[in-house]
Amino acid sequence: MINFKVEGAIFDIDDTLLDNKSSNPETALHERARLVAVHEIGKRHSIQKLIELSIQDNSNAFLNAPVHTLEAAVWEIFLMTGVADSRAINSTHPLLKEIVTIKDKLYKDILLHEGEEVPGAVAFVRALAISGVDKLAIASTAIRRDIDIFLMKTGLKPLFPEYRIKSKESTTHPKPNPEIFNIAFISLNILEQMRGQVCAFEDDPRGVMAAKSAGLFTCAITTRFSKDFLLSREAPPDLVAESFQEFAEYFDIKDAFNSFNKPEIGSNYRANRDASGL
Repeated sequence: MINFKVEGAIFDIDDTLLDNKSSNPETALHERARLVAVHEIGKRHSIQKLIELSIQDNSNAFLNAPVHTLEAAVWEIFLMTGVADSRAINSTHPLLKEIVTIKDKLYKDILLHEGEEVPGAVAFVRALAISGVDKLAIASTAIRRDIDIFLMKTGLKPLFPEYRIKSKESTTHPKPNPEIFNIAFISLNILEQMRGQVCAFEDDPRGVMAAKSAGLFTCAITTRFSKDFLLSREAPPDLVAESFQEFAEYFDIKDAFNSFNKPEIGSNYRANRDASGL
């Protein structure tokens, strides 16, 4: 049980609220779009090693990237295939820019048709809000377009005012740098001395490190990484759960969570999404 008054909450998107289906590199949403983009550029420029990049190597590139961005994952691919020989990411590299453009276009269609919440995520956010934790923010390295699509699809958009949605475009230093969590915290308009009473929800060790460096109480969900792995990192989370149902118990909002976590509620969200044209 959380033993302090929660003043606010900041959420990552991918693999925290949005189910990227990352347990399988072959079906993971971001990984699929990135791999198609890499293969396409390999064919366009006759780079055999990019054409032959495997599903597993594509997945490993993101996991091994020093920072939590698409560009860093693609640069890891360049390093493993010999396209680049310096670990310093060159954001102006023409092949990198081409891959990012193609991947972002492909991912939009995948997200629109296949994007779903991590089970229980929507119910948990809504339960927090009605329990009095209504200062909510987003801190994600996803591009703003994709965050907006997800929030609209799930009906969560009204809970996150525009000025509290911090995306890739909001920062110059990606996770594990704490910048994005710092600016998300500032958007909540909560006293500085209450940082430790604001909960950050993450799934990735780089995001956990960023949130902890920002002085936030950090909660991790095991959508991509195991509990043991997360707790063994240099900056382990303060709390780890395997599901949002478990988080609801920790935060003592189980009844509110259960009231939202019903099939008919999800059907209403899908109806709202379809009516909005998403």
